[in-house]
Amino acid sequence: MTQRTPQIPLYAPWQRYTLRAGILFILFLSLPLQADFYRTLFAIEWTYFITDVFNLLVFLPHYFGDEPQIYDWLLGLGIALIGALLWIKREAPNVERDALYFYVLRIFVRFRLASILFVAGFTKFFAIFAPELSLSHLNTGYGYFEDWKHLYLSLSAAPAYLVFLGTVELLAAVLLLFRRTSFLATIIIIPFYGNVFLADIAYGGAYYLASAYIVLLTLPIFLYDIGRLSRLVIDLQATVPERWAFDWKQVGWGQWKWIPKLLFVVLFGLLVGVRSFDISRTASLYYPEESGLSNIAGKYIVESYVLNGNRIDFSPTHKSRWKDVVFEKWNTLSVRVNDSIQTTTSKGFLKREDGKRDYEYAQVGDRLYYRYDTSSDQKQVILQNPNPHYANDRYTFSVTRPDSSRVALRGKNAQGDSLFVELRKTDKRYLLEEIKKEGRRKLGFTL
Repeated sequence: MTQRTPQIPLYAPWQRYTLRAGILFILFLSLPLQADFYRTLFAIEWTYFITDVFNLLVFLPHYFGDEPQIYDWLLGLGIALIGALLWIKREAPNVERDALYFYVLRIFVRFRLASILFVAGFTKFFAIFAPELSLSHLNTGYGYFEDWKHLYLSLSAAPAYLVFLGTVELLAAVLLLFRRTSFLATIIIIPFYGNVFLADIAYGGAYYLASAYIVLLTLPIFLYDIGRLSRLVIDLQATVPERWAFDWKQVGWGQWKWIPKLLFVVLFGLLVGVRSFDISRTASLYYPEESGLSNIAGKYIVESYVLNGNRIDFSPTHKSRWKDVVFEKWNTLSVRVNDSIQTTTSKGFLKREDGKRDYEYAQVGDRLYYRYDTSSDQKQVILQNPNPHYANDRYTFSVTRPDSSRVALRGKNAQGDSLFVELRKTDKRYLLEEIKKEGRRKLGFTL
């Protein structure tokens, strides 16, 4: 009995044109042609490995500004449509060549998708994609957070759900490594990232084009088998999988094609996983890494506030008097005031250097945030508001701590006004922290 050789499907003229337009459009979005990509690539460090790799993988062309826009996609689509027309006119129809183009395209999008999903999946699996709520966030009214921040805060408050999302992405990434299971991966990815895209649009997220790009990459794999799936599920007909594949023996290096796949798995499946696990134990992708004053983290009530020698008593309407102060474990303190806060919108929360990390104060009102540097003896601090709307908001304070629950700040602001602030620490307990210690059921909560 002779083995039947799978027949290569014929391509209609419109299919040949669509194939070439798709190749050019995906290449336009995927191939980095701008200098900022290579500045990040050649500056990769192990400390910022996850941040750098993530930003490289979601990099999209941006010819109309510093950030990618829909106009860049329209430009790429126009180039692809015109280029495909010129391409198809220069080539005579060839069934095997068209099949090879489609085959190589599917290989490219499989591993491009897998690389993104490995990084996104590991950051969620180890619950570092959305950071834990800071003390300042826990002491901010829910209505002061803007839309996209609400989504991140909800994810950070439900780490088990975040781990589940990461598990789904990692499963899809593994399925993409193998040609025969890649279609199953797209069935997972399309609804998953379709929902992410809609959430980005609804909440005003910075990565909506990256989500759309991921869905776009699934289409060559999905469309290749969608007809067979339709015959199987809708028409209930016996359906044979398409088994045509390129004969790698035709090329001299074909027997070594497993080496690039192995290197890919080592890079994205091992190194990214190891670094993500390491960050989950010791660091953060969002908050500053520099430590703050020792044994000071907590919420403090402002008991005394003296500006230019004039004592200002507590008032629910006074705009300049501080109401309370929160010291974080890192070098951030936040101040609640009665004045309206000019918020800033982040263009992407994953930043390398501490000075550029804006997650804690972006898209949130009610509190003014300050990063501070301390002297070697921790008796003096220099506060600087990192919000661009408050570039001149700066204080220099000497710090005295009469006991473990009190802090006194004495110094001047950027305008030379003298200020004395006396703080008293509150013994405040947070439900999220208590749940971690005791569990929901012991505290009387059920899922």
